Amino acid sequence: MDLNLTPKQKMLQKKCRDFAQREITRYVSQLEMDPEFRSGLYQKMSQEGLFTLLISPELEGNPLGYYLGLAEISQADAGIGVGMAVTNMVAEMIQLHGTPEQQTKYLKLLRAGTAPAAFALTEKQAGSDVRNVQTKAVQDFNNPDVYVIDGEKQLISNADSAGFLVLIAKTEDESTAFLIDRNTPGVEVTKKEQKIGLLTANLVNLRFRNCKIPESQILGKPGKGLSIALGALDSGRIGIAAQSIGIAQAAYEAALHYAKTHEAFGEPIGKFQAIAFKLADMHVKLSAMRQLLLQACWAKAQKKEYTLEASTAKLFCSEACNEIASEALQIHGGYGYIKGYPVEKYWRDARATTIYEGTSEIQRIVISRHLLT
Repeated sequence: MDLNLTPKQKMLQKKCRDFAQREITRYVSQLEMDPEFRSGLYQKMSQEGLFTLLISPELEGNPLGYYLGLAEISQADAGIGVGMAVTNMVAEMIQLHGTPEQQTKYLKLLRAGTAPAAFALTEKQAGSDVRNVQTKAVQDFNNPDVYVIDGEKQLISNADSAGFLVLIAKTEDESTAFLIDRNTPGVEVTKKEQKIGLLTANLVNLRFRNCKIPESQILGKPGKGLSIALGALDSGRIGIAAQSIGIAQAAYEAALHYAKTHEAFGEPIGKFQAIAFKLADMHVKLSAMRQLLLQACWAKAQKKEYTLEASTAKLFCSEACNEIASEALQIHGGYGYIKGYPVEKYWRDARATTIYEGTSEIQRIVISRHLLT
């Protein structure tokens, strides 16, 4: 495993860093409050190729350049990082499993469209238990080339603003993946959740009522929806590791700056061992997070199963991210708990990383099963 970044990987990382500094960092408050402004940003991301970066030929067979870029976007704003991560995950699903016609249509939308994509998997009884999907897709009695979808999905990122989504629904005894345009009759947003963090990524519930989808919109083979979803989650979990690195890096840099500039007892607080040791621990955790990201990307690049490496990176990076964000807030003292200082946002955003794409508890199940088989 070569741990050195290639010139192309450095270029992709810089591309995302420059985009984040130019289009995101100075506009975070506006992006949180104004959906129209956020839509304009998504259009720019699409045109810059950030929604299909994971399947770009520029990666040269190694996804590291994409994940480094995702970390840069998430360092600027983790909610926008969610939109980028989910859309790239969907793009990869289409590239791996889509027909030529599906690839032409939907990847073109992601490269030149105005909206991200969504992945509709989670339900009330199918969060961690992804096999328990209850949304049903039944062949139309009068037209067997059409499926009728009924059911509800919960906690779906950006599904209200997505141009299309990948839906996992039960067909007979197995699950099947469907590509569904967002404006298809029978698809309804029923609720927008109010979250404590990731305010630039909407989280909504969907209802499907008599939603008719042609058989040509099946992604992959019928009955293979669960395996497609699990494969996507492996890729997505590396994405959460990258997002965690972005949030943690932002929190660390804020804490380091504060420790150098804020004084107590006549000198910068970073001079005190209690603060200095916190910063040292944060640096070590960030270094370990990056190494696990590299390891997971290398495993994925081998085009073999990389579930263990993905879950390992996701588990450690998300938990370390929460620890770093918490310590960064602690270093700021009372100011860390006040709006206007960025660390309270990093602290809120970090909390989701141990939950979505599989909780920490699920990651430990995945990892331990691999170790014990």
